[in-house]
Amino acid sequence: MTISIYGGTGILGSYYRNIFPTRLIPRNQLVPESDDVLYLISTTDNFSYREDPLIDVNTNLVALMERLDLCRAHGIHTFNFISSHFVYGPNHRKPLESAVCEPNGFYSVTKRTAEKLLMEYCTTFGIKWRILRIGNVYGGPDSGSNKRNALHFLINKLRTNAEVMVDREVSRDFMHIFDVCGAIHRICTDGEYNTIYNVGTGIETRLLDCVYKAKQFLNSTSEIYLTETPIDYPQAVRFSLDCTKLHDLGFIPSISLDEGLQDLCLSQRLCTPDRTLTDKKLKQQSRP
Repeated sequence: MTISIYGGTGILGSYYRNIFPTRLIPRNQLVPESDDVLYLISTTDNFSYREDPLIDVNTNLVALMERLDLCRAHGIHTFNFISSHFVYGPNHRKPLESAVCEPNGFYSVTKRTAEKLLMEYCTTFGIKWRILRIGNVYGGPDSGSNKRNALHFLINKLRTNAEVMVDREVSRDFMHIFDVCGAIHRICTDGEYNTIYNVGTGIETRLLDCVYKAKQFLNSTSEIYLTETPIDYPQAVRFSLDCTKLHDLGFIPSISLDEGLQDLCLSQRLCTPDRTLTDKKLKQQSRP
């Protein structure tokens, strides 16, 4: 299956299309080039609105509807939409896909709104859809910022032996970018239509534990200072995804968190597709 990919020049999209066959749709092109679409165009954090209050609305909603309408006009079969675990909001610890979503923040709210618009539009016009809610992605070429990828950001501080401040309680469902791409491909190939899928490992891991492991891998002399979660923290403090539906498709992650963290800290062999696919096991698992 060859799929048209919108937003394929970002970190996740670039990694994906270097493993699986895709037709990259240029940024200024609205029309798809195949019957199936993978849509990744999105803002990436809950802070962009402070500089431009319309950026989340225009990127996550307006751009989506413009492309979705032309996809309908060209008779596409399936629209696969990449969403985020942030749509669940702060009141869930291990949500099923059927959980009631009550997100906070411009990014999270517009991603949830995009899901609803997509489902309504596709139902009205007879387009099949899938929504993929991605957990915390690590690995890959992202150099990391505190807004975009806190784990990468903290590892970079450990590399320079700088002081590190980390919340003692926050936990997430960390999944290596290679496995995220593999899960996306499995869902786009074998997943049920008109269905939402959580994409993660189903394992809750404290960010602090990841930092301690990374410090050990790097032999860093950084001092680690523990902070308390703010009372007004807008997301879930402890969180992972129930990934039963993904696992029922036969998908099992290939890279453990320990293996992925060690690679990220040291060789970074798994951070780019051309190097990842030198591993015979991973190359075999990435075949279309």
